Amino acid sequence: MPRSETRPARPATEVAAWVRDAAAAGPKPVYVLVGEPSEIDGPTHALVDALVPLASRAFNLDTYDGRTTPISTVIDSLRTPGFLATTKVVWLRESTLFLSGEKRADLMRSLLTAWDAGREREAAEKLVTLVALAGWSQEQFADTRWTSVPKTRVREVFGEELEADELARIEAVHATCVARDLQVAAFRDDSSALLEFVDRGMPPHTVLLITASAADARKRVFKRLREIGACLVVEVERERSGALARDSVADVVERVLGAHGKRLAPEARDLLARRAGGDATLLAAEVEKLCLYVGDRASVTADDVRVVVRDMAGSWIFDFTAALASRKLAAALPLLRGLFEQGEPPLRLLGMVAREMRVLLLARECLDGPVRERWRADLSFGAFQTRVAPAIDGDTLAAFGKPHPFVLYRRFQDASRVSAAALRTALVRLSELDQRLKSSRGDPALLLEWFVIEWCRPVSRAATS
Repeated sequence: MPRSETRPARPATEVAAWVRDAAAAGPKPVYVLVGEPSEIDGPTHALVDALVPLASRAFNLDTYDGRTTPISTVIDSLRTPGFLATTKVVWLRESTLFLSGEKRADLMRSLLTAWDAGREREAAEKLVTLVALAGWSQEQFADTRWTSVPKTRVREVFGEELEADELARIEAVHATCVARDLQVAAFRDDSSALLEFVDRGMPPHTVLLITASAADARKRVFKRLREIGACLVVEVERERSGALARDSVADVVERVLGAHGKRLAPEARDLLARRAGGDATLLAAEVEKLCLYVGDRASVTADDVRVVVRDMAGSWIFDFTAALASRKLAAALPLLRGLFEQGEPPLRLLGMVAREMRVLLLARECLDGPVRERWRADLSFGAFQTRVAPAIDGDTLAAFGKPHPFVLYRRFQDASRVSAAALRTALVRLSELDQRLKSSRGDPALLLEWFVIEWCRPVSRAATS
């Protein structure tokens, strides 16, 4: 079942009501929209269009990047009247005013998602924001090598420990920050200055518009702005695994398809839901691409989805890991080649495979230890939940990443087919392969394929016991 989250209305519907109220009684002094860009960008632009006609936008719309602009600059803009006493909007985008330490992990996940989707600048700016939020100086940031930084420093910035492949991606984002000369400004919580200004009363005909990707609703500045203005927080409904819930997927898909006048075949709808992943913005971009691909056709088929939409859910990893654990070359090799065709970087794939092997080894060690007497090869998921899961201690669950119980069950099923010794050997081979890939000796795709072929060679039954 999906995790329940507050979602008062669809953003477009809510903002349309704001526009009607503004037309009838004048605009609110403050509007706040919080959510993923794919959810709030369209409604935000609709609000701006309603408040500031295109003809007066050069004089009556000031836009600032909330990650880099001091609040004093925003306040100066709010003090400056608009042209001919008409409505002026000061738009503070990607504001960090509402961030708190508890939101760092969420921001880190959106950073990695942006990087994986090719949105390099967005990822780089989020990294600079996180580092500034942790109180780091530019010198500390410049000297950091993320793949070797102490775990305490990683937690200080990201709110949690990261896997080796995640740190490698952070290192690449760091390089982008350097290449783009993005500087770490000393982080200051300027919310008190804004509150003091707002509490004196907003100037007439002036509107403050704030958009943000995340917010801590307990912060005083958030509560106060919500009291005097209009606020919409769009928290996309998700499964416990973090993936978009089917209703959230349907909302994104229908919005994009409706704009293009397209409809989905039932099988295509199911396939999109399975491939959706956890990033609504990325899903919207993939559906846009799908609409362009089908051209003048009104209907989108499952074959169209298979050709155009890449698997963002990571569901392949279960099939790939199960094939590796079972040493089924006929299943594993096509999966690997399909990932290369999707453009997956070899180093990222290698990191994912190594992580899955480590998880399998952890499961195998559990099978050989604390749950040895509780596990059977034919154990059902229900029996696993009642007999096996309670015997796994908290530290071990944390090492697994606290997954959904069914994901953990699948891991144990896969691990039961292979010995701990074989998994340790595979991890050594993957480490050697990592060094070869980084030193550019050999074709990455061939090297990974060779590992899969070697791993899937037939072994004796005794080797898995």
